[in-house]
Amino acid sequence: MTVDESTTRQRDTPTPAWEALPERRGPGWFVGDVLLLAGRNIRHMQRRPDQLMAAILQPMMFFILFTYVFGGAISVPGGDYKQFVLPGVFGQIVVFGGIAGMCVGIAEDLRNGMMDRFRSLPMSDSAVLIGRTLAETFRNLIALVVTGAVGYAFGFRLHGTFAQVLAGIGVLLLFGFALCWVLSIVGVTASSAEGAQSTAMPWMFLLGFVSSAFVPSESMPGWLRPFSDNSPVTLTINAARDYFNGVSPGSDAVASVLWSLGLLVVFVPLATALFRKATART
Repeated sequence: MTVDESTTRQRDTPTPAWEALPERRGPGWFVGDVLLLAGRNIRHMQRRPDQLMAAILQPMMFFILFTYVFGGAISVPGGDYKQFVLPGVFGQIVVFGGIAGMCVGIAEDLRNGMMDRFRSLPMSDSAVLIGRTLAETFRNLIALVVTGAVGYAFGFRLHGTFAQVLAGIGVLLLFGFALCWVLSIVGVTASSAEGAQSTAMPWMFLLGFVSSAFVPSESMPGWLRPFSDNSPVTLTINAARDYFNGVSPGSDAVASVLWSLGLLVVFVPLATALFRKATART
């Protein structure tokens, strides 16, 4: 290959705008990109209120259904099923909350040309994922607050201190944030938005329902209970439940945080690498 041919090939190879502007690699610009993209996804929720309503109505239905249809047949520690089940519903919010925003949303953006527009702008490609996970965490927070208000109207009460309530919300949101990075891999690697949803849903159902969300794990068969007891969903729900009821969560809170941090350590770099690979082909 001659020098002229090599130079021509380099000129023909498109360079992302982010790489073409090295002066924009500072942390200030990166934080600005993240906040800009998080705001974009939050505004997108406003334009598609059906997704936000689904994220709110589904846990409300779970709470009312399990409380008044199944609650009388389920024996729980303390005897008050409302106090037991609402933290479990909170756990369902953070487990299923990322499917629409992360799996479906990322798959749609990759297939409809939105990522081509992002690559033409002087912004970090990793900021796309971080901005979306922050927006999903914000949506989870809205769903937690609204569902908690409905639960309060139906008799649920917070018995923990203000610090304990914040700690309960914190472990839930941290675990939901970590799960968003796991689900982002499904969105990046799926061939379509429908494929991303159908791939993630069975696994999320397995994690969400084989847990202490709606029934104590002691009531499960012996071969299933070890999975439920050591599931990060169970540990997170148990920790949040104890915090909200004013009880020390013991090792469950520490285990939940360690699970969340472990998922972040593994899946943040993996999701970022796969996302860069996917956008390089678009």
